[in-house]
Amino acid sequence: MIQGEFKDDDEIINSLKQKYTPDEIKKLLDWYNAFDDHQDGVEEHIEPEERIWETLQPSLNSEVLETSVIPLFNRKVIRWAITGIAASFLVLLGWFWQPQKESNLQETMGFKEVSQKERSLWQSFTNTSKAIHELALPDGSKVWLNPSTTILYKIVKNAATRDVYLEGEAFFDVKPNKEQPFYVKNKGLNVVVLGTSFNVVASSKDAKYEVSVVTGKVKVKYQDPENSERFNQVIITPQQQVVIQKEENTLETHDLTLEKSKHRQLWEPISISFDEVTLDKVLTRLEVEYGMTIRTPNMNIRKCTLFANFTNQRLPVMMDIICSSINATYQIEGNEITIIGEGCL
Repeated sequence: MIQGEFKDDDEIINSLKQKYTPDEIKKLLDWYNAFDDHQDGVEEHIEPEERIWETLQPSLNSEVLETSVIPLFNRKVIRWAITGIAASFLVLLGWFWQPQKESNLQETMGFKEVSQKERSLWQSFTNTSKAIHELALPDGSKVWLNPSTTILYKIVKNAATRDVYLEGEAFFDVKPNKEQPFYVKNKGLNVVVLGTSFNVVASSKDAKYEVSVVTGKVKVKYQDPENSERFNQVIITPQQQVVIQKEENTLETHDLTLEKSKHRQLWEPISISFDEVTLDKVLTRLEVEYGMTIRTPNMNIRKCTLFANFTNQRLPVMMDIICSSINATYQIEGNEITIIGEGCL
């Protein structure tokens, strides 16, 4: 059982229980309890959310300059927004150093046998939540993992390449490094990039792979796992997508600029602001922009009032910020997003 090491802040613990596993919460509590500030033998009383905020603020300053969301109902909500950021940060660190678990990843993703020394360099993470999860890679690249998606990565400084195996769907924002190409792989699939942003749908169970480029340029290669002499490759640029039919060993390139509707892609960034408007108007605008259906079983959620300024942000990032600011969570399934929370009266 998780004890209330946050002292009188049982509300924080109850909220964290709804979003994170007991193991993840324990890591947060262990990290928080490590900050015992003493001066001349007397402990200085600092509110938990203030201590967390002061600790994380240096690393968050650059993001705050670009994106701000200020709820206008009460200070408690702002406190929850800060606590939510801290919890997400700790979960990320905990998974970052998690040793690779024994699984069938090698078989399903085409991951070849490696030596024990080499194996220790690989890390793995699976998004078991129903929301999109942001993961920072060691080289500064970022990846947003869809639910039920697994990533296996080995990114070592001064290595010849940066290698990632993916099972599921994810969006990558790769930090440029011409001296260290970035590879995304699955069985037979090899996506090569130098620095760009793109979406990959790669499941060993499906009959096809998909790669869509938002910025930059990537080379996509598919090689028949059963016959190395059968392979195709293509280079795609922004607003292009390649669909790989595995059995036929074919690559079909599509121009998303010509084919897409009036709606933006899920990963297409947008700059948008809201000045003291209800969340109902915010969600309606996002539905129109992205062609998504956003449901709120508790209609009180739509009564919350926000001041928001998003600069060049993607929908999953905006959903994380909005939900953190109103003490809510979201789930995504297909073309629908559901926001769960108490809302505002």
